[in-house]
Amino acid sequence: MGAKRSTTRTLHLVDLENLLGDRREEEVALSGLRRYLRVARWAPGDAVTIAADPQIVRQIGFVPPAPCNLHATRGSDAADVMLLAHAAPELVARGYARMVIGSGDGIFADRARAVRDLGIGVAIVARPSGLARAFRLSAFPVVPFRVDGLTPPPEGSLDLAA
Repeated sequence: MGAKRSTTRTLHLVDLENLLGDRREEEVALSGLRRYLRVARWAPGDAVTIAADPQIVRQIGFVPPAPCNLHATRGSDAADVMLLAHAAPELVARGYARMVIGSGDGIFADRARAVRDLGIGVAIVARPSGLARAFRLSAFPVVPFRVDGLTPPPEGSLDLAA
């Protein structure tokens, strides 16, 4: 029998650019991040690591709706590689009860399996059209992320339910 896990914390790895798809309107990133936090069941004390293009990072950097570790990246798979660098399976297993990947990119499939094999729950939040075959064929729970209806949040609003 394994040791009882003393934490309920979740590690969130968020490729916000992937979740938003083609949506690049001013301030839609903040609305998208809020939606992600709701559907991923973010809770105080969870760790949130976000990687995205600098244009998206500028939209959320000064008013994030939750404490986060934010990385501006450019280039093919740059956000994915950055997020993977912050989620070594052994480190995830030592500090978290759950890992949620906010991206449907297949590059995360091996890491998701490795973390699950260490006894950590893993879930995927992704746009249905952006979900890689590796996740479609896996037994990971997938929460659909919809970009329709994303609008800039009301002025001054930091409420996650907005």
